[in-house]
Amino acid sequence: MAVIPSTIDFKSPRQKEWGVLQDKKLVQLNYGGITDSSGSSVSSYSTNCYQDALEQAKLLIAQGTGTADVQVVEFVPYGYMMQPNV
Repeated sequence: MAVIPSTIDFKSPRQKEWGVLQDKKLVQLNYGGITDSSGSSVSSYSTNCYQDALEQAKLLIAQGTGTADVQVVEFVPYGYMMQPNV
């Protein structure tokens, strides 16, 4: 039996990221109140600041979403290499 080497290096995680799930879907939000040069808000699916994710979750709950439908989740991306499947 041939052993297929893992393409994910679990020993070297990169920067942790946090996001907010609403109704089991990842929500694109304006973490940290960031705006572009024209003053429009910049939205993202994740942030590297837990406090920003927590504040966005609190805003969603305050808008009447309900605590059962909002979750703050942590992503730990790992370095990986694409290998051809031959």
